Amino acid sequence: MSHLWRPYSYTMSSITLLVIFIIIAMISLIVVSAVNERQTRSRLIGRKLVQMKRRVDDLEEMAVTLDGLVDSPEIARHVNEEVIDLISGMIRLDPESQSLFVIKNTAEQLAEEFRNPNRPREIYRLQESDSAIARTLFLLNETGRILRKRQAAGKLEMAEMEALINDLAWAHMMVGVVSNIGHGHKALNRGDVLKAYAFYKKAQQVAMQTSISDDRRHEIIKEIGELMTNQRKALSEEYMPENHYNPKPDTESLPSSMLNNT
Repeated sequence: MSHLWRPYSYTMSSITLLVIFIIIAMISLIVVSAVNERQTRSRLIGRKLVQMKRRVDDLEEMAVTLDGLVDSPEIARHVNEEVIDLISGMIRLDPESQSLFVIKNTAEQLAEEFRNPNRPREIYRLQESDSAIARTLFLLNETGRILRKRQAAGKLEMAEMEALINDLAWAHMMVGVVSNIGHGHKALNRGDVLKAYAFYKKAQQVAMQTSISDDRRHEIIKEIGELMTNQRKALSEEYMPENHYNPKPDTESLPSSMLNNT
């Protein structure tokens, strides 16, 4: 019997070892898979955080820029609220990051400043180049999308959103008007009356082609017409406080041959 038992015992030991090895291999694979999944998730979260941080930086810059472009002080505040919401989302992804809490605290301090209706503000819409005008108009359009998104999420009342969108539309028009008037003033100051007239005409076209139901638009069109007929040297400061390029009283006027074509 002993000679029959030994092979059987040897076979059982081999099977047991094989099973143990298979179990170890499976556990190793599970551990490796879990580690890989954790690393993959960590990489994805890291990539997402980088994208969100870039968006936060863009929105922070947008809020500050908007505060000098639009009449309503509420628009910059709402964009800054979007910044705070984004940072809160980043903290949920990475709750151990102390730097995110610092960034959020800074954004909340800025929110307090934006809530102050008496804070000093200077409206400046005059852009020095076509590319700068294009960037500014894109920023205003992007702000409109942010406001609509916040309204859809229940973070902004419909009536308030519509009022702010109208304010953005006014700023959109005025960036084109003020920038072209400013370039016209610069041209007139250096004696280039032909170019000055062309810029004034372009400013008038911007105002005329904008479908904004605002009495101020008609008044601005009228004042630009008076610029082009030498009845005034500059727009009223109510409409264009960006007056540092305004022509001096003794600056050369537009020639009468132009006035006949106005």
